[in-house]
Amino acid sequence: MASLALAQGGLAAWIANRAEQQVIRARVAGDLQSGFWELSATKQRLRAWSLRALIGADHAPGDGEMLRQTMAATIVRLQDLSARAEAMDREMGLVSSEGAVRDDALKLVSQSVVALREPLADINRRGPTGDARAAWSQIEAVFDKGAGRDLREMLNDRLRIETEILQRTRSTADLYLARVRFLSWSAAATLSLTALVLAIYFVRALRRPLSAMSDGAKAFERGQLDHRMPEGGFREFARLGASINHMAAELSARREQEAELRNGLEIQVAARTRELEAALGELRQAEARRRQLLGDISHELRTPMTAIRGEAEVALRGAKTVADHREALQRITQASQQMGTLIEDLLMMARSDAEVLQLDLAEIDPRLPLDAALATLAPLAHVRGLDLQVEVDDAPVLVEADGQRLQQVMALLLDNAIRYSNPGGTVRVTAGPADGGWRLQIADEGIGIGEADLARVFERGFRAASARAHRADGTGLGLPIARTLAERQGGVLTLDSAEGRGVVAALVLPMKTATVEPA
Repeated sequence: MASLALAQGGLAAWIANRAEQQVIRARVAGDLQSGFWELSATKQRLRAWSLRALIGADHAPGDGEMLRQTMAATIVRLQDLSARAEAMDREMGLVSSEGAVRDDALKLVSQSVVALREPLADINRRGPTGDARAAWSQIEAVFDKGAGRDLREMLNDRLRIETEILQRTRSTADLYLARVRFLSWSAAATLSLTALVLAIYFVRALRRPLSAMSDGAKAFERGQLDHRMPEGGFREFARLGASINHMAAELSARREQEAELRNGLEIQVAARTRELEAALGELRQAEARRRQLLGDISHELRTPMTAIRGEAEVALRGAKTVADHREALQRITQASQQMGTLIEDLLMMARSDAEVLQLDLAEIDPRLPLDAALATLAPLAHVRGLDLQVEVDDAPVLVEADGQRLQQVMALLLDNAIRYSNPGGTVRVTAGPADGGWRLQIADEGIGIGEADLARVFERGFRAASARAHRADGTGLGLPIARTLAERQGGVLTLDSAEGRGVVAALVLPMKTATVEPA
């Protein structure tokens, strides 16, 4: 159908082009006819002017030359139109001698017009003559007998021939236009009939595969992915049926994979549920430990408070010496210090829980907070009868830390080493650069920590049974607080111990530089 439409369209375009060429050719023929009419009329006007000039009638002297130039311009235009007409005839495959005859006539007329220049000038110079017959003979000789031929007769013949050519080209153009109309109506009727026949054919041919496709779509809508489309018949429907069948197979495979994934997800959910239940159990244990910790803290706070109140009441009873009052105040001071330490530990635990410990980090020499911690706890070691040995490398180093918090960590480690050591034992403190950082090691010869308890010493509130037996007071907050502060300053805190063989605590801080000159 498309080929037929293209063929008819091409034929119609060719005929329309030919009709257009004939119409344009007829327009050129009409212009040639009009040009010859204009040339003849101008020639008659120039003849009339010459006659009036010869008989002395009213006339404008310059009109003669103007009319002659008008005739020359008309001849040039006619020559151009003649050349165009010949080119169009050749393009349309027409062979005719009319162009050559026309060109000869125009050449003869052009020569006559050129020859008119001197006679017209002579008429203007001589002026009117008394002999009208002689004047008329002179005009006829000039205008009608140019180049030995009768110009008037030649122009009349050209007008007659150009009129015939115009009528012939118009008739040809009308014929081609009629053919275009006929072909257009024929093409429309042929295409309509062909479209109707094809429509009936395709309706009958497509009804069966479309019905099969509709049934298949309904089956897939019901979830019957094992249904298959027919893959026979037209190639397009066969390809579509194969594609839909492939899609159904893929969907069926996806459904099986989804079922497997769902089963796996259910297994994972069950596993996560068990993990959550285990975590919930751990939370419950943590809650139990928290309650135990609060009970311990309450007990620990109650003990110094009871001691303070008792000592104060005893000091207020009866007459006491100054020495008695001094001893009572010393015992009250010790109890207050114990209670202050407990309160400080509780506040530190609350801050670290919220992770809002405000650290003023700066580049400092770690030996300075170590010296301050040693100065604070050396008296306690002396009271307990311990030998405190200190070896600190003199090499200057800098670490990025909060001096006060770093001193607190060191003091906590020293306090644990002193309090859990046996009387007469030794506490060794060594510090200096090691393994790309600055290392502080505190080793004691105390009760030590069992292997099972070593993994839990950094849990808040945890205290081993041996620790409770050796030292009744304590909250189990010191080591967790020390590790939190160490990590917040980029350090690492580790413990190494065995029960009955003491504890080795190591704090490693990254060094910033080692170019500081000693003070």
